[in-house]
Amino acid sequence: MRDDLLALLWCPDDHGTLRHEPGPGGDGGGSGEAAVCATCRRRYPVLDGVLSFLTDVELPPLDRAEQQDRDQEATWYDSIWPEYIDRIELPAHTEALGHPGAPVLDLGSGPGRITEYLARDLGLPTIGLDYSLESLRLLVRRCEGLPVLAVHGDGRALPFRDGALGGITSGQCNEHFRPDDRHRVLEECARTLQPGARLAVTTLNYNLTFKVWRLKGNPGAKEGDHMYGSNFYYVRQTPSEYRAELAAVFEDVEIIGIRNFPVRSVTTGLRRVAGDRVAERFMGFMNRFGYRADRLLERTPLAKAVGFLLLGVVSRPPPPVEAPSTPSLAGTAP
Repeated sequence: MRDDLLALLWCPDDHGTLRHEPGPGGDGGGSGEAAVCATCRRRYPVLDGVLSFLTDVELPPLDRAEQQDRDQEATWYDSIWPEYIDRIELPAHTEALGHPGAPVLDLGSGPGRITEYLARDLGLPTIGLDYSLESLRLLVRRCEGLPVLAVHGDGRALPFRDGALGGITSGQCNEHFRPDDRHRVLEECARTLQPGARLAVTTLNYNLTFKVWRLKGNPGAKEGDHMYGSNFYYVRQTPSEYRAELAAVFEDVEIIGIRNFPVRSVTTGLRRVAGDRVAERFMGFMNRFGYRADRLLERTPLAKAVGFLLLGVVSRPPPPVEAPSTPSLAGTAP
């Protein structure tokens, strides 16, 4: 466990300093490894390389059901991302962070697509935090040898010190929190970011396709409780809705539409109509060249209407500059 990354965290109970305590073997790999609060002595176990703050936490039934489904689907979820999507989402998130001066957090990291990119391609010390322990076990294997710490935690109560983080990414996580929880997550992000540091966070876009879908009588186009048949609440927001939600916590909100070409859907259609060879040639072309056009669209108004995701980019405002005090003239000689 990297001491520099552990130093950014605190004990959720009393905000005490956490100390790494290796397992009986002394090499950090055996059972019994933990982070221990220097104040209250509470132990947070390290399970297969994952520091867990949730192993003995009693969760509400809805949260427990969602966590179990995410654990069960972790391997499948890790397999569904084609190269094209990575070529769009990974740089879109990370470019928005600017040049972080401190380690960054990937909030809702899942199996670690963005975490790995931050650490391997950009060389940033990174903490991947997720609700699903099984997803984080995959992240640990994916990020072996990289400056990464995997944390099993809750975005609504981040176990980080105030102003500890140089940036936060969060991909396809925000939309699975209910409204009050989304606000809590944003407040936690603002609390843990350094002044001036940025948050890049996506949500599902209530774009033209889903508006038409709803007009056809499908209320699940906007919001629902079961995504892909699992216990995942989700919501799609319009750009104005998303801007208002972010602006309730942050200033200088920028909204960008990303993943503007429905490449995966087109590939599936081509496979049915023209066969595997044509579909694979189309996908290969988009992987090599098409993603550039997709990214060029991001800064246009059209992207907010057709993008599959909305990327919100905000920053924690720097502290106000205090005006220099004026020396008092009271008691001075005339």
